[in-house]
Amino acid sequence: MKERFMPAGHVQTAFEGGDYGAVLTALNGRPGLNADELAILGISLLRTANFASCEEPLELAMALGNREAAVEFGNFLRATGQSRRAIDHFRDLLTDLSGELRYRALRWYGVTLEQVGEDGAVRAMEEARRGYLALGDRRMAARITHTLAASHSVHGDYGTAMKLLDAAIPTLAQEHNQRPLLAAMCTLVDVQIECGQFDAASESLERAQAIAEGLQDAYMGLHLDARRANIMLMTGDYGGYQTLLESLAERSAAMGEPQVTEHALNHLANHQSRIGEHALAVRTMGRLRASTSNLSLHSRVVLGMMTLRRGDAAGAHRMLLDVRDEALRRNAMTDATRALLLAAYSAYSMNDLTRCSDLLAEALMELAGQPRAQTRATVAPELRELEEMLAFARLSPNLAPLLEAALEDASHLSGTMRDDLFTSGMRLEVMTLGQELVLRDGVPCTMRVRGSVAVLTYLALHPRSTRQTVITDLWPERDPKKAATYFRQCIADIREAIGADVILVEGAHQSPEYRLSSKATVILDSQRVLQLVANGQVPAAVAAYKGEFLPNLEASEWADEQRIHIREALLGSLHGEMRAARLGREYRRVVLLATAILEIDPSDMETEELRLDMAREVSGAAEVARFEAERHRRMN
Repeated sequence: MKERFMPAGHVQTAFEGGDYGAVLTALNGRPGLNADELAILGISLLRTANFASCEEPLELAMALGNREAAVEFGNFLRATGQSRRAIDHFRDLLTDLSGELRYRALRWYGVTLEQVGEDGAVRAMEEARRGYLALGDRRMAARITHTLAASHSVHGDYGTAMKLLDAAIPTLAQEHNQRPLLAAMCTLVDVQIECGQFDAASESLERAQAIAEGLQDAYMGLHLDARRANIMLMTGDYGGYQTLLESLAERSAAMGEPQVTEHALNHLANHQSRIGEHALAVRTMGRLRASTSNLSLHSRVVLGMMTLRRGDAAGAHRMLLDVRDEALRRNAMTDATRALLLAAYSAYSMNDLTRCSDLLAEALMELAGQPRAQTRATVAPELRELEEMLAFARLSPNLAPLLEAALEDASHLSGTMRDDLFTSGMRLEVMTLGQELVLRDGVPCTMRVRGSVAVLTYLALHPRSTRQTVITDLWPERDPKKAATYFRQCIADIREAIGADVILVEGAHQSPEYRLSSKATVILDSQRVLQLVANGQVPAAVAAYKGEFLPNLEASEWADEQRIHIREALLGSLHGEMRAARLGREYRRVVLLATAILEIDPSDMETEELRLDMAREVSGAAEVARFEAERHRRMN
């Protein structure tokens, strides 16, 4: 029986409508294809990310004189990371191309120049867009408008990128071929993530996911999962983040998709380094190095931070400044600012405060020129690590105004930051200052009984305590029987939330003693503040103090004693710094230190008056008026 083939006209219609599956069914394996059919087959394979299969039909069609295949062969080189070959190929082609194919080649030529950071990228894409408009092809002009939006996004100009996307997406949504719309939606998600618009990004991602599923496009599914991982990171779903990255790295490598593979391995290594898994992070970055000859700017920043976290601050400093120089050369301002900020932190880690101040001042001035949401997105990935340096800046007269200009409100440095991203394995972190939260292995534990965190904290500070000792110190005013029942509920809740073996019971049956398992390394934020004060690290102690100790625990003399001890230790250090600044006639620093004191102890009227007196000497009228208003509120 003679084999039946789809008519040539139907194949062309399916191709133009983006139904590449139908094209592949009709042409793949079919003998005797002519140049046009080979071109359609190769382009369909390329646009469905079948990179291993598309090269041969594209080359054959190109050899047979098909100019469209020649243009798309350059696109294939670009998509598979052969950027230098692609640039040379496009330059040769553009000498004698005209019409639509010239504008298509200019588009991909511009994109390739963008990828390697060479000049002329935007100029080539703009020429392509104007060419399509001259042809009356608003559809292709909208596609290139999206490409330009992606370029502006890479350079950190998210406002322009958003305007271009707003112009392109309505036109793209009217196309029968939904793939260009899907690509634009991916860029929109990227811009929304960079601008901190995570709810909007999630909504855009769901819309893009629906389009990808309708197209049965596994390749775009990878790219969407990469964006989903970014949202997980920014919104604190670190367990899901690591799991998705591991899966993404395996799937993208199997599909031969180098960009997603780099993204996944890059972020996975960074996360592993953050949580102290340094050997694992090095192995992950080794996998990335084996898969690509040229690391991206972001990958090089990650390598710098990995080096810093392993203790080589000087090496990290050099690496990050090199990245900064390269990013400036490429006009990649977001990467340049981030590298500079982290280079300042490496100087801070070496205790080179002069160098740190110079670099940090420059970074903060660059951040001040960005929209607030973009600033937070630039700083967010390493914010917990930078917290101590930013607290140092907050108490520095030269840096404090820059910090306020860059981040608008530096108050977030003393109370709202999550610490769970940086929890290493087999650790319990107990957050008691201004909040009551426990994390195990980086994952928040859900405590259902109000007093559970207090019990866990007490046992961490007083191991081998009897039940009677605990309930006497924590709930002295409760009925003894009810307090004993409540204690048992807390113990059961802790075991259910953290693990059955986290609390051990030993000693006599009549008076058992409770302690935490030696397998658990317990870190208390309250003890960290005291340790920092003892070491003379006042800015770090201010940053670590998030608020009152165990705020949910009332009518407990033991808790009150802990609160007084922590506050007095911290306030004593701040008062000492303030006296020294006053003697040194550093009145601006006196104002900053007094403000830090009043945030901890608003009732300190003597410090309130001193701050106002000093502000009248060194501050502007607006700040003096604000301090006077605050004093009035406290007095009334």
